[in-house]
Amino acid sequence: MLSEKRIKRWHLGQIIVQEILLIVALVLFFKFNPLTKSRLGAVVVLPVLFILVLLQLTLLCEKHPERKLVQFNHYFQSVNILLCFFALLSLGAAFIKIFNNKNVIFLLILFTLYELIMLVPMAELAWSKIKNPIGQIITLLLFEILIVSIPEILTMYSHSLLQVLNTTGITGSICFIITSIIVMKNWHYQNPGLRISSRAKYSILAFIFIFIVADCLINAFNDANNLGQLLTRWDFHITTKHPTQYIFQGIEAGVAEEWLMRFCILSILLKKFKNSKNQVLWAVLLDGLIFGSIHLTNAVVQPLSATILQMINAFAAGIAFSAIYLYTGSFFVNIVYHAVYDILAFLAAGTTVMTVPHIFDWEYLFITTLIYLAFAFFLLSGKRKSVIEYNLQQWELSNKS
Repeated sequence: MLSEKRIKRWHLGQIIVQEILLIVALVLFFKFNPLTKSRLGAVVVLPVLFILVLLQLTLLCEKHPERKLVQFNHYFQSVNILLCFFALLSLGAAFIKIFNNKNVIFLLILFTLYELIMLVPMAELAWSKIKNPIGQIITLLLFEILIVSIPEILTMYSHSLLQVLNTTGITGSICFIITSIIVMKNWHYQNPGLRISSRAKYSILAFIFIFIVADCLINAFNDANNLGQLLTRWDFHITTKHPTQYIFQGIEAGVAEEWLMRFCILSILLKKFKNSKNQVLWAVLLDGLIFGSIHLTNAVVQPLSATILQMINAFAAGIAFSAIYLYTGSFFVNIVYHAVYDILAFLAAGTTVMTVPHIFDWEYLFITTLIYLAFAFFLLSGKRKSVIEYNLQQWELSNKS
């Protein structure tokens, strides 16, 4: 890991480069003919960005970290740095497409590669210094959305692998994971393990595997219109002609959402309730509620009734996901489950957007919710609790450690 001194130098270097780019951009808006029509907006926006970037220098001269103003500045600069990068990358990508069409792919690749690590100074100097658990959860939720969406700026109008990686959120997810690894380490959390817990029983693991396979297949390919057809009517056709896009979107959801919810937020909740007798119960329930709630943003692109149904399903599924992670101790199991679940659903439906649900959809939701909750209750109770307790001790999140 880089020392704090080097991180500060990196941060200072980014500030200097950003200010130079803003000055150059302002000049171009007045000198370059295709941009002169937008110079009025540039005169307003660019000076504001210049000041916001300049304010980032405050992170280099903190002397009293206990003061409320300094603590507020950590929140402010975390958001400020992220939004300034968002604006400058938008500006840079636009200029690249105007001035250098022949080499645009190469330059956008360089932009994308640097985008993966550009938030490291912000993570070290601002975000990781937020100590309030509620503040940590809120910033994680906000930044996951913003960071994953940043690479969408760095795309071309023609089809390319870079465009697919950026528009599906793959590169943004990598950036979020790299940044949050630093933050979670500074918040004193261990990185999630990929190996299955040594205490997990083979019979329970087999049951989990069967449940995952059945859930993925039923969700994607069951074509029932009523309860009587639930086990008899299937459609295994792939409807989309562009599978690559949906495969990458499913991978992005499996990686980013599980990293956010089952590692970052669940870990914070487990630590918050560490001294409670119902530590696991409270953490799992709240994690499910948060996971369901973040799907409310889908109401922008699909009917509200479909979004409500999706939120309820995500709440119950989130509890099941948490139970699987706590028992298996393997983050890899959750990633594969979530990714395959979404990939198959997207490929079968040919879309990521839900339509207005019918009466049977609500009946089916009631059944699946009960199944998810019963499955989670089974994993979190009885003899399985000792396995979960062992895993929590390994992660230093147990109330008995």
